[in-house]
Amino acid sequence: MSGRIPHAFLFSGPKGLGKTSAARIIAKAVNCIGRVKDLRSKIKDLRIEPCNKCDICQSITKGNALDLIEIDAASNRGIDDIRELREKIKLSPSKAQKKVYVIDEVHMLTPEAFNALLKTLEEPPAHALFILCTTEPNKLPETIISRCQQFNFKIASFDELSRSLGRIEKGEKLNLELGVKEEISRYSGGSFREAAKSLEMLTALYGDKISLVQSKEFFGREIITLGDFFVYLSQKNAPKTLHWLETAIKKGIDLKSLITEILEHLRKMVLKKYNVIKEEIDDYGFAVNDLKKLISLFDEAGRQLKGAVVSQLPLELAIVEWCSFYSSSDSDPDSIEGEGESRSRSSRQARTIKPQDDIFKKWPDFLKGIKACNHSIEAFLKAAQPKEIKDGIFIIEVFYPFHKGKLETANCLKIVQETLVKIFNQPLKVKYILKQNSPPSQKLRRGEGGE
Repeated sequence: MSGRIPHAFLFSGPKGLGKTSAARIIAKAVNCIGRVKDLRSKIKDLRIEPCNKCDICQSITKGNALDLIEIDAASNRGIDDIRELREKIKLSPSKAQKKVYVIDEVHMLTPEAFNALLKTLEEPPAHALFILCTTEPNKLPETIISRCQQFNFKIASFDELSRSLGRIEKGEKLNLELGVKEEISRYSGGSFREAAKSLEMLTALYGDKISLVQSKEFFGREIITLGDFFVYLSQKNAPKTLHWLETAIKKGIDLKSLITEILEHLRKMVLKKYNVIKEEIDDYGFAVNDLKKLISLFDEAGRQLKGAVVSQLPLELAIVEWCSFYSSSDSDPDSIEGEGESRSRSSRQARTIKPQDDIFKKWPDFLKGIKACNHSIEAFLKAAQPKEIKDGIFIIEVFYPFHKGKLETANCLKIVQETLVKIFNQPLKVKYILKQNSPPSQKLRRGEGGE
């Protein structure tokens, strides 16, 4: 060990993992007056932890240290900003041994700014130390990366987050009921910052004493049980599952938290199947392939949640796809109003429309044409099915009043009718009828309505 400190560090990793905080700790460590003074004689006893008591450590903690310069590259990304930095870096530290420059979101710099920064990194003053922080290291030039000592910050584990919250609890003298730290960790996405922010919001709402019930209410958990939800899914009962979701939404459940909880339960079911976990988990009769499909559907719904025009639509479509497109031909004994029988009757009716078989064969092409124009309209139509063409009118069966109302707006009607003309090569108008039976079958979905 030489005891030499690199002139530049590169901290990379997702947001909220403590890259900037680690940079401040290093700024303390290299300048701490309380550290070992004679590095050469006592190199084996060298400790990197700052004392947090000396004037320099205290000034960095308070945020008024003159020799710690933090730069947000998202706001100061041009070549002029870096040139100004190069001029100021020539000045010696005012009090500390090292002048530390922390450049956050460094990947946001322009190519010209990167070139200017590179010259500084190639010939840095002895008193200067650079710490570059980024969430996207792939956007940095290789020439910059090669001149830095790189450290990759990984997503925090469940236990690490809980321990971090425990330190906050002790430092702030909070009283967290057993399970609260774990509850916060579950919804922090591996981010220390998100965990700390959630705890701060909980204390703002409930004070210094927080119960497990309060934390679960905060994250929208256990307002209703997931047991019924999985039972209805296992029965492939779309009406009951959608009704369960609607009830949950009316009770104020957070959709993101709900999807997280669903995926966590499905994940545990898979792990239990392979004896990875010993916890008692009810698999509700799902096979491994069923669980893989469900995870795929709800994971995709979670990804679409943020940009959804109708907040619950991705979840509704995931439910409809599972209950309809992956269903078997067996009827469901617990379905509402003989759903299995009505599905069978609907399938027989579809096969008898031989002169209209073309509408089922071209339905997938029609959906592709709609998707190219508007993703939201295509999403609604995926949960519908074609019925017939009669007197120049293309009749589409819709299973939910909300979907029908949206599809009948002027903009939707215009896009659908223009696409119909292109796909079917004839002037057609569209008409939506509300069908009270089950959603469309997998056969119609695939455009295989005829025999």
